[in-house]
Amino acid sequence: MSSGDNSVRIHDCSDQAESIKKAATDILESSSTTKQLVNTLVRTGAIEEIARAILETTIAIRDIANEVNETVKDLKERGTIKDIASAVVETTNEARNTIGIAKAAIDADNTK
Repeated sequence: MSSGDNSVRIHDCSDQAESIKKAATDILESSSTTKQLVNTLVRTGAIEEIARAILETTIAIRDIANEVNETVKDLKERGTIKDIASAVVETTNEARNTIGIAKAAIDADNTK
């Protein structure tokens, strides 16, 4: 290799070193900004507000799930869910019959 080749590699390393230094500076600035943001959120009570909102939402979701569960149990005990399932099966069977009749009519019409 010639000495010119070495200078190219050194120049490439210098570019990489500058890139790494810039990345380090960006990390420091981001870290400082993040620290300031967290301090502001703590000082203003925003984190406490968010925590309270999450707690209230979680409690509401739990209460709704309990109500839905109780309603479903009641519907099951009264046979409503079984009645709905039976109606769906009957409707599906009738729809299949109707489709069969329609297909037969189309096939008969196509053979004329």
